Amino acid sequence: MIKYKRLLAATMLGVMLFSTAALADEAVLPQQSTISTAAPNKVDPIKKLEDIKAKVTEKYNQGKISKEKYDSMISKINEKEQYIKELNSLTLSQKRQKLISDFTANLNKKVQSGKISQDKANELIKKYTDKVNKWDGTGFPPGIKGFKRGDGYKKFKNALEKAVKDKKITESQKQDILNYLNEGK
Repeated sequence: MIKYKRLLAATMLGVMLFSTAALADEAVLPQQSTISTAAPNKVDPIKKLEDIKAKVTEKYNQGKISKEKYDSMISKINEKEQYIKELNSLTLSQKRQKLISDFTANLNKKVQSGKISQDKANELIKKYTDKVNKWDGTGFPPGIKGFKRGDGYKKFKNALEKAVKDKKITESQKQDILNYLNEGK
């Protein structure tokens, strides 16, 4: 039964992603990933961010996004590029230490503001520390991709909610898909 649910979730995910990507007008979809020659099968983070920046600029020039959204997105990309460049200047152990320290500080702010519990923060820190310690120092660091889960995830979730509303899938199927996606975090 679990395999059936996962297969169903994966199938629905594929269909929804395909239809969402096909209909997305304002979504910024990066082109084919550029592979770094230094690390096979790893994406060069700076090149990937430059590709995303070019797509955002193209969307802005076509009038598909506002000046405010363009400026916001370019600012976020520049911040990520700067962070990656700073990380690249460190040794692997220093990179790992900085990533864990930054992640922990961010979660501590969320605990202080009451957004998450201390127990949940400790669990997330442990999981993240394990991921970082397995990271080989190439490609994007754990937890840092072109963009973090944000607009794309929200649009996908909204598409699932619309599918439920249109009675194409059930609420249970929607939740199964979201749970399946969240397992891979």
